[in-house]
Amino acid sequence: MKSVWITDLRTREMQNAREYLSAQGWQVLTSPEELCLWDDEAVREFVASCGETLSGVIHPAPPPFQCRLEKTNETLIAQARDEGAVAAWCITKAAGDLFRKKGRGNLIWFSSVHAEKPMGYGTLFSAGCGAVQMLSREISQDYGPEGVLSFFVQRGPSADDPDLKSDLTDFYYGTDLRYPTRHLPEAGDLNPLLAFLLTPAAAPLNGSDLRADGGMTMYYGERTNEPAKPMKFAPTPKLSMTDNTKKPAEDRVALVTGAGKGVGAGIVKTLCRAGIRCVINCNSNRAMAEETLAEIRESGGEAFVYQADVSDPEQVKTMVSAAVEQYGRLDILVNNAAMQFNRFADQYDSELIRRIWDINFAGYLRMIRETLPYLRKSPLPRIVNIGSVHGKRPTCFDAGYAMTKGAVKMLTREAAIELMPDNIPVSCISLGGAKIEFKTGKPSFCNTRPKEVFNPDLRVKTRLVLPEEVGETVRYLCSEAGGSLTGSCIRIDCGQMLR
Repeated sequence: MKSVWITDLRTREMQNAREYLSAQGWQVLTSPEELCLWDDEAVREFVASCGETLSGVIHPAPPPFQCRLEKTNETLIAQARDEGAVAAWCITKAAGDLFRKKGRGNLIWFSSVHAEKPMGYGTLFSAGCGAVQMLSREISQDYGPEGVLSFFVQRGPSADDPDLKSDLTDFYYGTDLRYPTRHLPEAGDLNPLLAFLLTPAAAPLNGSDLRADGGMTMYYGERTNEPAKPMKFAPTPKLSMTDNTKKPAEDRVALVTGAGKGVGAGIVKTLCRAGIRCVINCNSNRAMAEETLAEIRESGGEAFVYQADVSDPEQVKTMVSAAVEQYGRLDILVNNAAMQFNRFADQYDSELIRRIWDINFAGYLRMIRETLPYLRKSPLPRIVNIGSVHGKRPTCFDAGYAMTKGAVKMLTREAAIELMPDNIPVSCISLGGAKIEFKTGKPSFCNTRPKEVFNPDLRVKTRLVLPEEVGETVRYLCSEAGGSLTGSCIRIDCGQMLR
């Protein structure tokens, strides 16, 4: 008898799935109470004890919880990281290794529409869903040739969900009326889908996202033969015709993380040319940051270098305080500092997953949290997150990196909704391959593709993005006209993803 492991039975939905699959002839295994899903050694031992009959895993997302940006303390960040991204990786590593040896096995990530649809107050939950979404895509590519299938299910609201209404979004108002059936699904409605995804017949769907919400997230209203009343909106601001990116130097201040070299350096150079004073954050490349500063000063710009590790909350606080002490204000935050280890999924361990998460995602979140009091005082505040095309398309050479960029995508969307009342637009740049000096740490690159998958005529036509080109887009997003792009992810890749 084949067995399937349901990792978490906290919800009635998963309890119902256990009963359904048992009735379908599956041996359903559940986690012992003492099993910590983010302890990779413990998870490996449990999977080993399941034996060769284990053929599938169903892993639900942890329960959602409300947490505004400024309430995200380090304890909550670590909890969400471990229960979300780290637990998913531990399960992938243990079950994935077994399935690869067997040559078959199915991983089902039973998650939420909040991998793409923001809640307005649930950054940590949505980021975790976005990260696991990218992990699923990575596994389908990396482990797929060895018979491992991976599916990401975006389930919509159900009758058993807690009340998640918010004054920042209408998503959870009248959710039952948004379903075409005009009622919320009950626990068990998706059981036939789960059963299908455990079969070989689901192979053509490997790596796909299955939005199982009955179309409720597409709801925009109902037909009526009567004229509808005009909708009312908040007052629209008047847009001046002047270029607000060219204000005098004393008007705005930007803090750009990871700005000593590469894309970050291109951003600060561009902003300084526009008369914006900049804080050049660096961590391991101080000498290059000083070179960037010298170039800025030579061209008449104003900036200073501050060395800090964004994974350290105390260093983040000190840096923000130093920026305000130096210039008396802070108007723009550009989150750019990130690491890319270029490791395959099975080359990570749980501590390295935590490390990349604490830099690439939590570092962005810390910066937003600490700068908010000053951004609220600015007449033209902006937050720009530098993401990656690999927040949507798998890298196939760094699953951990792709997970964090999927999380940044959702951080952007959540922050955009949450900060609308403060008139702080938040946007993201999905960056493709860029022409930089080197990646920090100079990680090796081992991914390759057969020459047959390349069109030789395109090799000389695809170019890398220049850091200054990213800087110009950031400059526009920070202008008065760029404020309408809040919550958006702008892809800058010279058309690389189109080819």
